[in-house]
Amino acid sequence: MATTTEHSTEKIDDITSIDKGTPHGNLTFLAQVAATDHALTPLEAMHTHWRAFLWCLFMCIGALLWGYDAQVGGGLLSVPQFRTDFGYIYQGQPVLPASWQSAFNSVSSIGGMFGGLSLGWISDKLGRRGAVAVACAISIVGVFIQFFSPTHANAMLLVGKLINGFALGMYVSCAGGYCAEVSPLALRGITTAGVNLWIVYVIINSMSNGVIRGTGNWTNAYAYRLPFALQWIFPVILLIGLPFAPESPWWLVRRGRFEDAERVLARLGGPTVDAKLQRQQIKETIELEDSYAATSMYADCFRGENLKRTIVAMMVFVLQQAAGVVFVLGFSTYFFELAGFATDNAFNLGVGVTAIGVVGNLVAFYAVNRFGRRFLFNWGMVGCTVILVLIGFIWIGNANPSAKWAVSAFTIIYNFVYQVGIGPLGYVIFAEVSSSKLRSKTVGIGIWTNSLCGMIANIVIPYLVNPDQANLGGYVGFIFGGLAFAGTIWSYFFIPETKGRTVDELDLLYEKRVPARHFGTYRLYDSDVDNL
Repeated sequence: MATTTEHSTEKIDDITSIDKGTPHGNLTFLAQVAATDHALTPLEAMHTHWRAFLWCLFMCIGALLWGYDAQVGGGLLSVPQFRTDFGYIYQGQPVLPASWQSAFNSVSSIGGMFGGLSLGWISDKLGRRGAVAVACAISIVGVFIQFFSPTHANAMLLVGKLINGFALGMYVSCAGGYCAEVSPLALRGITTAGVNLWIVYVIINSMSNGVIRGTGNWTNAYAYRLPFALQWIFPVILLIGLPFAPESPWWLVRRGRFEDAERVLARLGGPTVDAKLQRQQIKETIELEDSYAATSMYADCFRGENLKRTIVAMMVFVLQQAAGVVFVLGFSTYFFELAGFATDNAFNLGVGVTAIGVVGNLVAFYAVNRFGRRFLFNWGMVGCTVILVLIGFIWIGNANPSAKWAVSAFTIIYNFVYQVGIGPLGYVIFAEVSSSKLRSKTVGIGIWTNSLCGMIANIVIPYLVNPDQANLGGYVGFIFGGLAFAGTIWSYFFIPETKGRTVDELDLLYEKRVPARHFGTYRLYDSDVDNL
């Protein structure tokens, strides 16, 4: 979004007098506004748009619940009282049926798939704030069912997880889309990358691990009910803050609420921004997209140039799983135990892996604007590919304790590489690559893909790794190394550079059918724009 700064080009006095495509000096209106956007540095954007940044953080609170659900769900399987109340006694020990464990671990992902898809319709009808409010209501109901599930009412508990999972898909989809629409261009990569950090790390790990450790040895139902109940914190916080949160100006303009959009833009950027200029930029971009396609249905995501954009939004999450994130990080504690660490030390090392990931994600906040989206994603794929293949080769000598130590070390290195590259960049690219009119639908399709691939990986990988199944151990690195290598080739040709590109510039690049690998260097304006 445009901001009036000392770097700005020629001032436009009468915004409403400029029609779409009418030259203004050497640039069209959109070209001039884009030049102003490009001149704003991240530090300047943080200074002028700190309110927008904070509201993006607020809207990402729902993503915390996604991470909490996954962490606590896995942790509860080790709680004796939970196994007693929802399992059966086998040789004197409480045991959960393997099939039910699989359902318990995957049902949230199934709900998330449908929640992500629903967001497109709900968000376009009710707005971004309205969609989050609906997600909060659904989440409260889902947690209510989980909390009050009676002993051995396994099906009821799964229904509660499914309903809450539906809300989780909506939360994450809306977080990415909201950050992309509210943030100025210079902060867009940082706020969208932050979704990944909220999902996986920091508060979630300390909170979920702490509650499991605190209640895990209780001998009543609250050993698992209290961890369920803490999920209510997130939707309640959101519902309290939503009345004060600004609506997406893009949604307001599309609904014809121009004055409301200007007020929101002025509120987000403070007194230094030209809210009228920003509103007109949004309006012109929407009109530009409407000239390409009159409708904005789900089917439009798979038509014409939008098909390419949708495939990219889906593939960034496919490639995360192809790069073996569940294999390496999900089984890091397992590899630490094989290396000879005691169970407690292996768990603590697992926490250390998480801390390394946090550092990597924070590095990505700087690198995403310094080096660009395409550079980080592609080199992240290369790095993960190399590490996976090395894990496979090292495992050939797994009888040697040094080999197991090496695998453990590469697990830590992998997490850093993943969290600097394809981890956070997946959430950046999928939110940025779509057109504005199809963004809520495209990000929903992306989260559907993310949930589906994660569910498949969590089901398949234990069969590849576990000693009582294929027992491949580190050799699975060869499988994912091959998949990641193929993914690296694909990403070279099809992952676009969205750094420094406004929404209308991305529209033009796709409509001109510019190869994705040339997005970062292609000149759109001056004489070039007249050829559109």
